[in-house]
Amino acid sequence: MEITRGLEAFEALRPRLHGIAYRMTASVADAEDLCQDTWLRWQSVDLSSVDNPEAYLVSVITRLSIDRLRSAAHRRENYVGPYLPEPMVERTGDGRAASPTDPGDAAVLADSLTYAFLVLMDELTAPERAVLLLHDVFSYQFDEVAAAVDSTPAAVRQLASRARKKLDGRASAAPPTSADAHREALINLAMAVASGDIESVMAVLAPDVVQLDDGGPARRAARRPIVGPDRVARMWVNLAKRVEPTRTMEVVQVNGTLGLYFTEHGEPYMVVSVRLNADGLVDRIHAQLNPEKLRHLA
Repeated sequence: MEITRGLEAFEALRPRLHGIAYRMTASVADAEDLCQDTWLRWQSVDLSSVDNPEAYLVSVITRLSIDRLRSAAHRRENYVGPYLPEPMVERTGDGRAASPTDPGDAAVLADSLTYAFLVLMDELTAPERAVLLLHDVFSYQFDEVAAAVDSTPAAVRQLASRARKKLDGRASAAPPTSADAHREALINLAMAVASGDIESVMAVLAPDVVQLDDGGPARRAARRPIVGPDRVARMWVNLAKRVEPTRTMEVVQVNGTLGLYFTEHGEPYMVVSVRLNADGLVDRIHAQLNPEKLRHLA
């Protein structure tokens, strides 16, 4: 009976636990591993001694995520080129965004899942990241956050304040954009690229557009940000000229917003996430090409 009760409690909270771990590590593989590690620890607990299963499990996965981030710090510092998250890709049939499945406030959770937000979170230390996510995104009170990260309410308040100051003035979320507008912008970009006309591509890009490519050590990609509509447009047009006949493209959800998923010989090749500005122009492009970070899509 206790085993069944423990399993039911864990499964009910699994979406939230996975959501915390993924936002902390920006890795689907790490989030799944951390959920498994949390489950193993949960199995060894005397449930009669746990007053609040959610508080216990959130504390465990938060601390495991902090440890995972710290152990990966050296790997990130020596990474080749921009370091982007592993994408969460969902096919929706018509390419329209579905509602977030995480518990809690859907709008806030959706914003915190976007590529732009996760890239921004890399500006924070692991404890700052944990505190900001638990309080500002998942709506836990500071005393609950303090228990989760083994600190005091006063200390986590300071951490949250420091994290917000680091992110202050930097655009972490896109302006509200309908799925139809996002889809139209993606189609216009794809059609402009296919036409091979640089001016047409530039017409759908914002003046301050920036593209980040993560190819890792195994895939050829830009090692520095590509800045400006002219450079971004030329890169896409040149890429289109070298497209293999075995490469396919489809519109999918990428971390909660519409993006593009490319395959080659049936295997994942690239996932592209775009962000629109208030004028409906593409101002951020994130392209994930690292095979290691696309492996979960195969």
